[in-house]
Amino acid sequence: MPHCIIEYSAPLAQQLSIAKLVQAVHQGAIDSGLFTPSAIKSRAHACEHFLVGEDSAQSFIHVRLAIMPGRTDEQKQALTQSVFAALEPTAAKVDSVSLEVTELHQPSYLKRGS
Repeated sequence: MPHCIIEYSAPLAQQLSIAKLVQAVHQGAIDSGLFTPSAIKSRAHACEHFLVGEDSAQSFIHVRLAIMPGRTDEQKQALTQSVFAALEPTAAKVDSVSLEVTELHQPSYLKRGS
């Protein structure tokens, strides 16, 4: 754990390497020191239809870090800061970059495999 889920405005794929973006976010989660590296799962989804304010031409990246309950607010903040620091060089020219930590509902979370 965590699941690092990256949403991005689809036109960004023409401006930056999405593979490098995923790697940067993944590395930021590793660098946080909060998780076993083999437990981190990272993926990216392009958003074809979006608006940022009133401007459909602006670019965005939003990273959701879904974790199991039990981390302190300080640990969650350290996680977002670590991921942001790792992804910022790749995303420097993106108009809007945001990150959030969400907690999975442990009683209903089901997992098979690694």
